[in-house]
This record gives sequence, C-alpha cells and structure tokens, in this order.
Amino acid sequence: MQQFVHQESRALSRDEMERFVQGHSYGRLGLCFDNEPYVVPVAYGYEQGKIYFHSARQGKKLDLIRKNDRVCFQVDEWQKGWASVICYGRAILTEDVEAKKKCFEIMTGQELSEEHLQNVKVCIGIISVEEMTGRCSADFSLERED
Repeated sequence: MQQFVHQESRALSRDEMERFVQGHSYGRLGLCFDNEPYVVPVAYGYEQGKIYFHSARQGKKLDLIRKNDRVCFQVDEWQKGWASVICYGRAILTEDVEAKKKCFEIMTGQELSEEHLQNVKVCIGIISVEEMTGRCSADFSLERED
C-alpha cells in the first residue's frame, strides 16, 4: 500500500496573494444563505482590493448575494507546485455603466463605448476584499516560465 506524504507548504505574503489573484482570470465564488452553501465558477478581474465579475441579470447566484452579501472567493493553481488564495468580503450588485466599464476594462483590457455598455444586459458584481488567506507548496513560484 502506498503511503501518503504531506507536502511542505508555506503561507503566502499579502503581496504574493495580490499578485496571484491578479494573475488569474477564473475563480470560485462561495455563497451561503441559511443552511444552503453554493459555489460557482466565475471569470473575474482584480484591481486595488476589488474583484469584478459579470453575470446574467437574474439567477441563483444573484438571488443568494441579495439575501446575504458575505462571500468568499477562491483562486488556485495546480501546476509546478500548488497555490490557493481565499478572499473574504462583501459583494454588491449593480448595472451602472461606470461599473460595467471598469469590469470589462479589467477583464478584457478593452475600453467599450458608453452606448455599447448601456445595451449590455449584465449585472456587475464587485467584491470588496476585507481579508485574504493563502498557502502554497514549498516548490511553488509566482514567476512564470514563458
């Protein structure tokens, strides 16, 4: 029988966690209302302590955020070593044109016209990160080999 050996790990610094979250574009949004946990993958962008994502204007994710705005957001990587960061905070939902503009600029690097953004039928979620925790394997490096 093969014996499991727990790999050495270390805590990530705040700077490492910020760079890690900013360097990825998909994560898992954790929500809860009453006794019902719910985790959903989302594409996102991160800038200055805020996670931006877009969503259809209705659905379970938005219903749960409206009932309980406390959320967590998890990003991980399992390639050369592993790393995981969990962000905790509160989410707000808006259809404001400025929020759409900011979200799409961060996520795509493109600046869309105000007219176009007014016609985009999406809801923008903004998570204000209050706390971050993160760990990685001892052999994990934030430096990428391209």
